[in-house]
Amino acid sequence: IPAKIVSVSPGSDSVGFTTYSGTTNINAEIGRWDTPYPYPDTGEYAPGLQPVGNSTLGIDIDVNDGGLVTFRYKVRTYDAGIYDWYDILLETPTGTIPIVSRLGKPGSSYGSYWESANVAITQSLNKWRNQRVRFIFRVRQDGWGDQTQGSVINFAVSTCDVAPLTPITDPVALQFENGNQIDTTNLTAAALAGLNCMRGRVAELGGTFSLSSAYRPVPYQTHLREVWDTWMAIRNKTSPECEALKLEVQREFQKHGLLISQRPAAGSPNAPHARGVAFDATIRSLPAAQTVDTVASTCSMYRPWPGNDPVHYQPR
Repeated sequence: IPAKIVSVSPGSDSVGFTTYSGTTNINAEIGRWDTPYPYPDTGEYAPGLQPVGNSTLGIDIDVNDGGLVTFRYKVRTYDAGIYDWYDILLETPTGTIPIVSRLGKPGSSYGSYWESANVAITQSLNKWRNQRVRFIFRVRQDGWGDQTQGSVINFAVSTCDVAPLTPITDPVALQFENGNQIDTTNLTAAALAGLNCMRGRVAELGGTFSLSSAYRPVPYQTHLREVWDTWMAIRNKTSPECEALKLEVQREFQKHGLLISQRPAAGSPNAPHARGVAFDATIRSLPAAQTVDTVASTCSMYRPWPGNDPVHYQPR
């Protein structure tokens, strides 16, 4: 008899602001998240925008003959981690096991947006056969007004020890996933001018200019890194339990043209592609006296990472 999720509910100590969906694959948001912090420059108190106390979610599992739990988690916040944080615990008949402890924005500065990585977790339940365990997801909030929210993504009882990919829900990221992957309309004026200038200059010199990427939304970039990380975790597994997921992740890896040697950058609103200040282009067949860097310089552009990311250009 495999392990089974038997209940999902906010904890008895919860101050609210916990939502969830699903019964066998559970997604949840824990902590209030509806208003950006209004005073990032002055750090003023913003009453009424954040509760004081813990928002919690509990998931009870009858372990039966055993199994694995897989899920992903992340936290986003306007506060510093010394004030607001995210905990994940496993309560068992033999004691409480911390899975994530006080995850929050590093340092003591608050007011600006910060988001953690999207992290995959696998937890074996076999030590507690024929018993009940509870996973607790808890976000601590200090009431100052700089909100914090933790996410639970695809929580499920599984037989493969690799967590499945996070579904894409962002509409712009879905367009990219479905093949519309070159977006120049969201480039800044300087980046777009540099792109047009470099394309024209390469044509004048008789070379070829191939644009592969420009603006990229954060959820899509997060997806690329997650596909890479998941493929690294599953590509050498041979167990039948992981076969279906392995094929799915392999298709995604190949679809996006990812390379084993190059892990995609993390999804961040501060990343160059997410801010619309960068594009990727491959330039070939230039005359001997010209290089991609001389072309870029002519157009007030440059390559910040010619070694690790040689096709990446930004305004100087």
